[in-house]
Amino acid sequence: MKRYLPYAAVFLVILLAAAWWFSPAQVIKRRTLSLLDTLTMEPGEARSGRAIGSYALNALLAPEVELDTPTIGEANGTFERSELESAYSWLSSHASETRFDLDRFDSCVTDGDEGTVVFTLDALVELSDRRPVDGSFQVTFRWRRDNLGKWRLHSAAWTQTGQSR
Repeated sequence: MKRYLPYAAVFLVILLAAAWWFSPAQVIKRRTLSLLDTLTMEPGEARSGRAIGSYALNALLAPEVELDTPTIGEANGTFERSELESAYSWLSSHASETRFDLDRFDSCVTDGDEGTVVFTLDALVELSDRRPVDGSFQVTFRWRRDNLGKWRLHSAAWTQTGQSR
């Protein structure tokens, strides 16, 4: 019996790690990081490489997404996924650089098929003539599980918390 104890302990550790990894809170945290990574565009990156990000957006966004921001008036309201993909396409061809660096997760709460992630990030969107986004932001993402069980962003709100760079 004692010779099976190490195997049982390893199996238990793997089982607990899998339960943690696939928990709704961890899934929406990873999807949040994936969205921020998709929105980040390095300076000098080829337009074709940037354009591929619109495919990643499709997998992360709900059919309609509500945006709320005091920094960019045109970005407030409810938008269809195709409108956001089009805006991403425009941004990928006009931005010198975009950067969305997560500082910390402040909270992550799930309740059934809905989850809310609140986090702080440093963001920069640099166009040729201006920086419409530059500084530290408090962000709230609201995620919902769709009928296929995938978590999709259905609401994003952010407020600037710090100075511009």
